[in-house]
Amino acid sequence: MTASKSANLCWGQRYHWLRYQQVPAGSRHEAHITDTFRLPAGTTLAQVRSVLGYLVRRHEVLRTVYDARAHPWPRQRVQPPAPVTVHEVSGERDGTPSPAEFTGELTAAPFDLAAEWPMRACVVTSGGVADRLHLVFNHVAFDDVALDALRREFEAVLTGVLDGRPAVLPPVRDQPADLAAREAATSDQAVEEALGHWRDEAARLPADMYARRRRVPSVPGAAHSASFTSPDLLATVAGLAERHRVWPAAVHLAAYAVTMAAHTGEDLVSHRMYTSQREDGGRAALMTCQSSPALVAMDLSDDPPFSEVLRRAAARVEQALAHARVPYDGIVELLSRESTRRGQRVRVASELNFLDHKPRSCGVRRDRFTPNPEPAHWARSGSDTYFRVYEWQDGITLVLQAMDAVMDADAVERFLRGYAALLDAHRDPGADLRAGEAARRMGFAPAPERPLTRIGPDAVDLAETRRVLLGHPAVASVTVTADPRGLTAEVLASADVTPAALRVHVLGALHDHPAARCPGLFRVTVTGSGAPVVEGDGRTGPAVSPATDAEHALTAVVAEVNGLDGVDLSESYTGAGGRALRTPRVAAELRARGWEGVSPGDLTGVRPLLTLAGALVRSP
Repeated sequence: MTASKSANLCWGQRYHWLRYQQVPAGSRHEAHITDTFRLPAGTTLAQVRSVLGYLVRRHEVLRTVYDARAHPWPRQRVQPPAPVTVHEVSGERDGTPSPAEFTGELTAAPFDLAAEWPMRACVVTSGGVADRLHLVFNHVAFDDVALDALRREFEAVLTGVLDGRPAVLPPVRDQPADLAAREAATSDQAVEEALGHWRDEAARLPADMYARRRRVPSVPGAAHSASFTSPDLLATVAGLAERHRVWPAAVHLAAYAVTMAAHTGEDLVSHRMYTSQREDGGRAALMTCQSSPALVAMDLSDDPPFSEVLRRAAARVEQALAHARVPYDGIVELLSRESTRRGQRVRVASELNFLDHKPRSCGVRRDRFTPNPEPAHWARSGSDTYFRVYEWQDGITLVLQAMDAVMDADAVERFLRGYAALLDAHRDPGADLRAGEAARRMGFAPAPERPLTRIGPDAVDLAETRRVLLGHPAVASVTVTADPRGLTAEVLASADVTPAALRVHVLGALHDHPAARCPGLFRVTVTGSGAPVVEGDGRTGPAVSPATDAEHALTAVVAEVNGLDGVDLSESYTGAGGRALRTPRVAAELRARGWEGVSPGDLTGVRPLLTLAGALVRSP
C-alpha cells in the first residue's frame, strides 16, 4: 500500500523499535500491549468496525508502518485509510478455537512492523451477540497514556453510535509524523548539547552493579518473577511524598535504590528509569509512544539516611524529565563509546517503570505476595531485571522480573518484601533509616566472596582479565596489576603479537567474562626472540582489513548501510562510524546475503567488528 505521508521515527518511538527487533521473533509479544473492552448490550460487529474505522481515519498512528530498510534512516510511513480487519470468535463450544486460544494467538504473533498496522482487533461473541472487544498493539506506536486516550475515544464514539447522537471529539492537532518532522529539523549541535547531560551521566555509571552477584546459572536463560500487592502502600507513599515535598516517583526511586544496594552490595546503583517525553512542548495528547528509559545512578556511598536518599531521588527524577527530549539511539551510541573508552562493558540492564492504573482496583484487602510463572520470553530481551510499580485506586502492586544470573527466587521475594517494609517503616515521621541499616533488615544472603579491584566506579576482576588474555593463542603467560589509573598487563608471548591485537582480543571477550577489563597498558615480551619489549595501550595500530568471507560480508554491509568509505574491523560498530538506528537494517542486509548470527543488539556493544564477524554463520 502506498504511503500518504512519511517521516523519521519519533524520538520517543526509538527505544521500543530497537528493542523489538533485537528480541527473537517468538518472544516479541512480551512487549505487546493488550486491552479488552466490555461492549454495551446491543452492540453489533458492524458498529465496532465502524467506530474503529473512524479512529483509524482520525489517528495516523493506527495506519502507520515502520520501514527499517529506508535510506538514510528508518521511516514511519502513514498509509491511506482502509477498512479495519476485525476478527470474530465465538464463546460457544462449537469446535472452533475458544476466545482464550484465539486472542492468545493474536497476541503472541509478532508484528511485521514494515507491513502491518499496529493494532489488531477481535470481537468475542456470546450467543451470536458481540460481548467484548480485544485489542493488541505494538509498543512502538502506543504507550499506556496513548492507550488510555484511545479507550476514552472508543467508548465516547461507540456510545454516540448506540444513542444515535454522534460524539464530538476535539480536533487532532498533531500527528506523530508532524512531531518527527520537527525533531528532524533540530540541529546536530542542539542534539549533541542535549546528549551532553547523558554523556556525563554515563561516565558516572558503574560498569556492572551486579559484579558481586553475577554468576553462571544452572539453567541457561532461567528467570524469576513475583508480585507484591499492598492496599496500605498507596497511602504510605502519598504521605512520604507530601511530607518531603517530592513526587511519588521519587519515593519509589529512593526505595528502589536502597533495596537494590542492599541486594547487590554496591553503593552506586544504576538503572534505566522509564521517562515520559509528553511533558515537554505540549505533546501530552499526541497519539503514539513517547517514553524511553533514562540513565540514572544513585550514590549511597556515604550511607545516607532515607530522607537524604529521597532528596537525591527527587533531583534525579527532575533531571531525567528535564533532559528526556533526546533520541534514544544517541544514548545507545554514547554507552558504546563509554564502554570502549573504559575498556570495560558498561552494562545498564535493569529497568524501573511507574504505571498509573487508576481508577481500577488492585483487588485485594491485605498484603499479598504472589510468585508468577517464569518470564521465559522476557528473559530473551537482554535485561537483568525489570521492576514495575502499578498504582491503583486502592493500592500498589510491585512486580519484579529478574534473570537467575543476578537474582534467585528467594532474592526476588526478599526484594519485594524488603522494599515494602522499608516504606512502611517510614510511615512514622520520626523514622529515618540509614541505607546500611535498611539493608541489614532486609536479610539478603551475602554475595559470594570474589576478589574485585576498584577502578573508578567499576569493580574489576583481575583473575578474569588474566583468563581472557590467556585465551589468545600467542600469550604464554601474563600478569595483570592495577593502580588507580587502570590495568597493566605484562605479557610473555610465544609469537609476535601487538598491543593492538591484544586489545581487540580482550574487547571481543568482555561480553562473556563479567568484570573483566581491557588493560590500559600492555608490555609484550616475545620469548626467545631477543626483540625489545613492545609497550602500548593498543588504541593505535594499523586498520584491520577483511580476510574471511564473513569479514568481507560484515564490512561491506556496515559500510553500505552507514555510507562509510571504509571500515576498520578492529573497531566496534559504533567506533567504526555505524549508527544504532541502522542496526536492524544491517542485520536484515546480512540475512539477505545469507548470513546470520549477529542481532541489532550485538552491534551496539563493545565488541570489535572482527569478533562479530567470527559469530556469523551461513544461513541454512
